[in-house]
Amino acid sequence: MLVPWLARASLFGAILSSVAGCHGDGATRLQGRWRGVRAEGVTPEAVSAANAFATATEIDVKGDAITVTTPKDKQSGRYKVVRQDKSSLVITTDKDGTDDPQTFTFVDDKTLRWAVLDGKSILFAKQ
Repeated sequence: MLVPWLARASLFGAILSSVAGCHGDGATRLQGRWRGVRAEGVTPEAVSAANAFATATEIDVKGDAITVTTPKDKQSGRYKVVRQDKSSLVITTDKDGTDDPQTFTFVDDKTLRWAVLDGKSILFAKQ
């Protein structure tokens, strides 16, 4: 369903605005500006709206600071790397802790996939 998926993406942005005290250098591969390319895993009825949301979404990462910009909101905060390997990165925020990890999968050096909710994701290209 599209609404909970968009709500989760917006919720993550809201969570970012309230975190503080997370220390570290951040994840090297996540550094930089990422622009949404398309939504994946949504129903055919939701593709148009989900793609409009995805292409208007950006992630900007500098050190352990992250900013998520969606069509209606822009939130910034700090994140902590929970685990990473050559193809994926899992982060949490102080507010959510281990209860709501965010997973990013690196397709290649210029493409990442953010797992947003229940098999739904946004594909990003590095700018």
